[in-house]
Amino acid sequence: MTYFCPECWREIGGDGICAHCGADLTKLAESSYEEKLIRALRHPEPTTPIRAATILGEIGSKAALKPLLELVNSSRDPYIQEAAVVALGKIGDRRALPCLERWRAEGSVRVRLAAEQAIRSIGQEKSENLSQTERCSK
Repeated sequence: MTYFCPECWREIGGDGICAHCGADLTKLAESSYEEKLIRALRHPEPTTPIRAATILGEIGSKAALKPLLELVNSSRDPYIQEAAVVALGKIGDRRALPCLERWRAEGSVRVRLAAEQAIRSIGQEKSENLSQTERCSK
């Protein structure tokens, strides 16, 4: 079986320290599921960041906000960008709106459509939160 370092994604042996980047693999193994998913956003094989972004969006990971923003801005793969934008919409954090607005104007067709949907989703979430607040205050 082949193992890869979860920091630099290079092939490693069974040692506790990555020979390439020096990462302590025993500490990395103790990371939470969410932390491992966030780390997987940097994986060089394209379907891995797509899957990680999708799961992070589904679980509503606020901790993934900055890494997802970095991913959508650094990747040149429209499928990875789309997955990150969709995840940002599902997370629903308004801090993502400036990035989403930019990608709605500048991205590929896939990314523009995903950004439009994410912006709507964040707006709906805001409206739902406001109506819940109104119901609680009555």
